Amino acid sequence: MPEIRVNGLSVRPRRKRMALPDLGGFFMFFGVSGTDHGRAARLERRFELEHFSNVVTLDLASPLGPGQYVLRGLPHEANKRGWTVEGGGSATGHLSDDGLEELRAWMGQGNRRVQAEAIAPPA
Repeated sequence: MPEIRVNGLSVRPRRKRMALPDLGGFFMFFGVSGTDHGRAARLERRFELEHFSNVVTLDLASPLGPGQYVLRGLPHEANKRGWTVEGGGSATGHLSDDGLEELRAWMGQGNRRVQAEAIAPPA
């Protein structure tokens, strides 16, 4: 795939939902026990919402087709979760504060070219 120039980036905070308390201890106190099968998934989602709190949109010079991409040439931290391209050709991803700092430092350098590599959808 040819190199694509990154023209700019925009950042907005990720909208956070109200965190619900974990009521497992409350129910155990009253003798209501059981297995909470969805707890690990809830904790993982909560971690992702809190840790990857920045929604970053990259303005690309050449539009890409809709899908999931890895943009080779970006810092490692910025490529951990991949980038989503929807209708307009801009790439959107969720970054941590450290990843955003690395990406801004990379944008400050002169060479802002990346190679887009499509991520195969799960079978």
